[in-house]
Amino acid sequence: MRPESDLSDPAPGPAGADGAGPEPAEDAPALPGGEDDPAEEALLALGEAALAEARREAESNWERYLRAEADLDNQRKLAERRREEALARQRRELFGRFLVVADNLERALAHAGADPAALLAGVETTYRDLGRLLALEGVVQVPALGEPFDPAVHEAVGVVPAPGATDERVVAVEQPGYTLGGDLLRPARVIIGRPPDEG
Repeated sequence: MRPESDLSDPAPGPAGADGAGPEPAEDAPALPGGEDDPAEEALLALGEAALAEARREAESNWERYLRAEADLDNQRKLAERRREEALARQRRELFGRFLVVADNLERALAHAGADPAALLAGVETTYRDLGRLLALEGVVQVPALGEPFDPAVHEAVGVVPAPGATDERVVAVEQPGYTLGGDLLRPARVIIGRPPDEG
């Protein structure tokens, strides 16, 4: 059984520094980044400014791209128009020259009944004019008669024996061939002489 003194004394509680009771808890320090934190507000402002600057730069780059694309398209259209104009001018000049040949041929035919010699002279003049016109445009006749047979520019339409020959050569031309600027327009249709077989 406990003594009365034990029953009347209250249970001791935690004492403070002066024994008067527990000390009040100190306020916890404020964590950075609160609603009114100046550092966070400054960071947000910097981020918004950087984003706005990036948007302005993107819009500026897009506008420059659109202008460059439009300029390029205009250049393409201009180049195409100039090419078409140059082709049209060349066609006019070419057919204008052919009209001169046609005029000469028409004059020759007009005198055909009265003077056959004049017809022949007119046709020869027309042929020479046509040859000059073709040469002016870069059209060159393929060398054929007496030349070694070259399948790149000659088309053999016949073969005849050529005693004493050492290689195949063109002995007759059925139709002249022509090149334009070094490119073959059509091959010369030729007859070739072939050396006899050695037996």
